[in-house]
Amino acid sequence: MKSSNDLLSRIDRLESLEALRALKAQYVVHADRCLITPSVEHARALAELFTDDATTDYGFLGKFSGKEAIVHAFTEVLPANSRWAAHHALNPILSVDGDTAEGTWSFVAHSVPREPKDAARVAYFGSYEEKYRRVGGAWKFASLIVRFSSP
Repeated sequence: MKSSNDLLSRIDRLESLEALRALKAQYVVHADRCLITPSVEHARALAELFTDDATTDYGFLGKFSGKEAIVHAFTEVLPANSRWAAHHALNPILSVDGDTAEGTWSFVAHSVPREPKDAARVAYFGSYEEKYRRVGGAWKFASLIVRFSSP
C-alpha cells in the first residue's frame, strides 16, 4: 500500500507536469504576439514566464540573460527579423525533480521575414531544451535553448 506522502508527491508531480505544459503554451502565445505586434507590454508579459536570472539562446538570433534582456530581445531584436509568425510546440518530454524540472519540445514555426517586402512564408523546425524552476509556487523557465534543424 502506498503511503500518503507518496500519494502527495505523485499528485505534486502530475500537477507540475500540467503546469509546465501550460507554461509552454503561454510562452508560444506570448512569443508569437511579440513578433506580430511588438510592444514592451507584450514582451514584459512573456518575460514574466522566466526566472529573474533566466538565460535564453535563440541560436543565430542571439543569447539573452535576465528578464530585461529578454524584454529587449522580444521588443527589438526578434521582431526586427519577422513581420508575422506563428509556431507550435509539441511532443514534450518532461521530468520533474522537486522544485526543478527539465524538458524538450519539438517545434514548427512559420514566419514571414521583414525583408524583402514580398518575402514568402518560411517554415522552421527544431527543438527547445529547457530547464524550469518553481518560484513562489509557480513554474518558470530558468533556461531555454532553441535548436534549429532547418531550413
